[in-house]
Order: sequence, then C-alpha cells, then structure tokens
Amino acid sequence: MVMLDTLANALSTIRNAEVLGKSEVYIRPASKLVMNVLKVILDYGYIGQFRFIDDGRAGVVHVQLLGRINEIGVIKPRFPVKYRDIEKWEKKYLPAQDFGIIIISTDHGVMSHYQAKEKRIGGRLLAYAY
Repeated sequence: MVMLDTLANALSTIRNAEVLGKSEVYIRPASKLVMNVLKVILDYGYIGQFRFIDDGRAGVVHVQLLGRINEIGVIKPRFPVKYRDIEKWEKKYLPAQDFGIIIISTDHGVMSHYQAKEKRIGGRLLAYAY
C-alpha cells in the first residue's frame, strides 16, 4: 500500500479511534510533521501524552486519547495564508470563534493560529481540530 499523505492518515486514524471511544491509538508511519502537529494538539488539551516508538522502520507514535476531539482533519490543498487572512480561514474551518485550532506551518515552526496571530506571521495551513 502506498501512502501519499502521512499527516492525513494520522489524523483520520485519531478521528476513527475517537469515534469508537478508544483510549489509545498507534499511528504509523511516524514523521517529524506528524509529531509537530501532535505537539500543538497536545498543547491545547485535545489529546493526552504521545511517544515515539522505534520499530526499526519508519517508527510508530503511541497516542493517548481523552475523548475531547469532535472533528480533526487536514486542510487540502495546503493554502498559503497571510497573517491578516487567518480570521477568514477560522470562519471556514472552525464552528465558532475561539473554539478549536487551525494548525499552521510557519518559518518559526508548526503552531496554532492563535500563536501565529500573536507573532503576526503567516504560513501554510496544515490541519484543524475542535
């Protein structure tokens, strides 16, 4: 099986496990991008701890689920976004103001849209969670 988007695969694995009411999930293959996105999601309390497990291949990420995710997914295509336009994308992908996060890849690393607005920087849209 050829995997084209590891981030989309990881987030759909998390969403499916949440729907089934599972308390943990294993994501494979692991990548730096997946780990960075999980860190942002962890910072906002949507998931519990996660850890990388080296299996001799691409690696596996073990994620604790807290049952707090209503919806999670990638944003395709990965639109470039300017600092001033972040609010427009919030309205498109999040159900209400100050509810959920949009994850953005910037020159300063992967961060939430709140951090990007605070630092007044843009980047590329990666994912959303609420």
